[in-house]
Amino acid sequence: MPRPRGALRRILPASVLIPLALLPRPSAVRARDAAPFRIAAGPYARKTEAGGGPLAGRLTLKGVTVQVEYLDAPGRAAFIRTIDPKAGDPLAVPSGRGEAFTSFRGEFDNASESDVTFQPGNVVLITDRNEQQFPIDLTDLYRAAEAGETSDPQRLIDRAARFIFDSSTTVPKGKHLARLLLFGPLPAKWREFRLHFSYLQIGTETHTLSFPFHRQSIAG
Repeated sequence: MPRPRGALRRILPASVLIPLALLPRPSAVRARDAAPFRIAAGPYARKTEAGGGPLAGRLTLKGVTVQVEYLDAPGRAAFIRTIDPKAGDPLAVPSGRGEAFTSFRGEFDNASESDVTFQPGNVVLITDRNEQQFPIDLTDLYRAAEAGETSDPQRLIDRAARFIFDSSTTVPKGKHLARLLLFGPLPAKWREFRLHFSYLQIGTETHTLSFPFHRQSIAG
């Protein structure tokens, strides 16, 4: 079984521990979400054009460019195929069931003169109602698989490990790396949230980054 993170590790949200087969259908979870929307980068603004604006947040610091983008289930599957064209999505749920995970593509392009160290366990998702979630790692996935229908939890972990940020990750200078950041389902009510990276080390310097996202209506 994958090893847990260190002292900063938190209690896993209860929603992730529910067996995947018992997750509610989307209509039972979020009635407000019936109107079509997308998750766009940037803070919420009343005058934002429906369906407009970028989907990915992007910041460059000391030669290191970090991009973060929300991915729905098809987007997550497409991203996984960029790493392995023959791979299926190990996080997919059966049709008609609510998504078990909120997924983001995290991408690092290290054009600096130093290696970069990223600690995914020190990322936090904070909504405008001050609800917080920490990323799901391989230990969390294993526990959820054991509690659910999965007959071979270790096989799930072996499949997922290539695609998600789990423990401390180094991006050598001149290199590029993209993986998934996973969270549990978003709460029922929210207008915007931010992904706060509290630990990004570039060489010997430690930095924090914050990526805002907001709910954006899609014109019907």
